[in-house]
Amino acid sequence: MLYTARPLERVYADMRKYDKRYQNSYKNTNETTDMEYRDVVLPHGRVVTRREGENYIIQKINSTDMGDYLNDEYSPGKVFKN
Repeated sequence: MLYTARPLERVYADMRKYDKRYQNSYKNTNETTDMEYRDVVLPHGRVVTRREGENYIIQKINSTDMGDYLNDEYSPGKVFKN
């Protein structure tokens, strides 16, 4: 179940399209910018990370345990620590 104020088209859209760093290149070409994503499995869900240089940045979290959303280590935008 998903509770959000965002339109579903935005939630399920390709986030590269909305990322300001790649917005100009997305408009000018039909190619999408390849970003490296990695899924990290949690006991009750997963964390999606994207690679930036040597680090992996948390993009989003999907979990059935509400405690995972309150865990500061899984906050979007933070560097994921293995």
